[in-house]
Amino acid sequence: MTKSDKIRYFGSQNYEKLQKICVKKKQPFVDTLFPPTNQSLFLEQGRSSDIVWKRPAELHPDPHLFVEGASPNDVTQGILGNCWFVSACSALTHNLKLLAQVIPNADDQEWSPKHAYAGIFRFRFWRFGKWVEVVIDDLLPTRDGKLLFARSKTPNEFWSALLEKAFAKLYGCYENLVGGHLSDALQDVSGGVAETLHVRKFLKDSVYKSCNSKTNFRSYLLGSKQKQNLIRLQNPWGEKEWNGAWSDDSSEWQNVSDSQLSAMGVERGNSDNNDGDFWMPWESFVQYFTDISLCQLFNTSVFSFTKSYDEQIVFSEWTTNGKKSGAPDDRAGGCLNFQATFCNNPQYIFDIPSPNCSVMFALTQNDPSEGLKKREPFVTIGMHVMKVENNRQYRVHQAMHPIATSDYASGRSVYLHLQSLPRGRYLLVPTTFAPKEQALFMLRIYSDEHIHFSPLTKHAPKLGLFGCKSAHSVTRLTIHGVNFNSQSTGTHHVYAILKDSNKSFRTKSLSGVKSIEWEEEFLFHKSKDRQQYKLEIWEDRKMARDHLMAQSVIIALIDNENRDTTLELTDPRGTIIGTVSITVSAFDDPMYL
Repeated sequence: MTKSDKIRYFGSQNYEKLQKICVKKKQPFVDTLFPPTNQSLFLEQGRSSDIVWKRPAELHPDPHLFVEGASPNDVTQGILGNCWFVSACSALTHNLKLLAQVIPNADDQEWSPKHAYAGIFRFRFWRFGKWVEVVIDDLLPTRDGKLLFARSKTPNEFWSALLEKAFAKLYGCYENLVGGHLSDALQDVSGGVAETLHVRKFLKDSVYKSCNSKTNFRSYLLGSKQKQNLIRLQNPWGEKEWNGAWSDDSSEWQNVSDSQLSAMGVERGNSDNNDGDFWMPWESFVQYFTDISLCQLFNTSVFSFTKSYDEQIVFSEWTTNGKKSGAPDDRAGGCLNFQATFCNNPQYIFDIPSPNCSVMFALTQNDPSEGLKKREPFVTIGMHVMKVENNRQYRVHQAMHPIATSDYASGRSVYLHLQSLPRGRYLLVPTTFAPKEQALFMLRIYSDEHIHFSPLTKHAPKLGLFGCKSAHSVTRLTIHGVNFNSQSTGTHHVYAILKDSNKSFRTKSLSGVKSIEWEEEFLFHKSKDRQQYKLEIWEDRKMARDHLMAQSVIIALIDNENRDTTLELTDPRGTIIGTVSITVSAFDDPMYL
């Protein structure tokens, strides 16, 4: 169970305290924050209805939270248009650990002679990095003695109806549950990374390629030589199924061996056309389905036999800090369309330590309307990633080298997947679409291996022995590559070291015969108008001591220009063995780059 310090009590209602009071008074709980009146049903205060609120014991003589556990087909949608919630409930039953998180201590909440009935229940939903415990009474809206909204197909099972009531309380009223987003509900009940994928835009190529890799979309050699891509689906309502090729009773299954059926979890002759579980061809799926809501639960355990991910979480905000748009302390600069203010947004650097590292960013904004009837619209949010200098430690003031941009959406969360990034340093900029929009946000980072991830808050360094001098200039040195003379033979395994008076920085090691290209950049803040740097080319000998092959000197004049130049490389004896191509970009404003 999640530690108690990560649980927030909705409306400051404490289940244990309220339950003890009700037992002591021998009176079932009536929730004053979400009363059994039209106030909890409708957005409009004056609406009337013939709805009667009843407790489960008034609807069935033997009520239970669960009857023989929970299954995907338990939940039936009522007259409320909240299929997104019903679908999330169905998905929740596939993960008993999560179900126990959402419905904590279910045995203690059951109707049982072992403990006194108090008419009070609690559920937990994930919101903005914490599990929020929502307390409700068990008075449910009915008409003609029947539940109006979500209910179980088993008449005396009430977990889904009570869970829906807690969900409605979190959203302000039942009417606010009409027409929501499945990805939001999946995130609410899991704390996972939930997103909506548009089939034709993303899945047709991305997931189709994954059919032959580690996903739940599987390719099977069915009927000797032909490979068939199939996908298994489940209809939460359990009444309608696909009736085309590879449906439950289709002839295609006759050519599949018993061993193949077993591997697919299919029993020959045991199909049920109304259980909602069916297979269909991938091509048909792409043809008939438009969107997929996907919820990923990343394994972040250090001790695990399955693949695990490194997780980092950052909380921050887009805020103007009471400043004018574009001021140095403005942190609400809008998207890249607004180039004059874009770099005012929060900025985070991260290092990719090894090739082929994959990273996923999940950006979530706080819901300011939690528990309120009036739903304030979310601001439109997104993310942008750019490649920056290898040694950058201060804020970027001009956008550079774009790598990827997420979709922008006026929803709770957006996501950005980066796969197989080259080694180096990158910058992530979470943004609102328009400048001056303010909101709290949470950023979750999942990676194959640990990556250094930190905010950039300072514009430039303080220089001098005691940090009392201000930087007067900024210089970017780009090392493009080296070309060796024709006399040079064999393959070279080399790297470059760039030195100033205080520090040295190294490129990655690369191999080549006549030429090697790095395209690596380094940034320097200085207080002098004329700067000198030393560039060394070293042979990477792996198992032996590395060898200095050549060197050159770079003179950087602060002339507010980008200058491409080629310098001679001399070996320790003074012999010219080749050239190095570089770009010097030097400016007298330390906040220019």
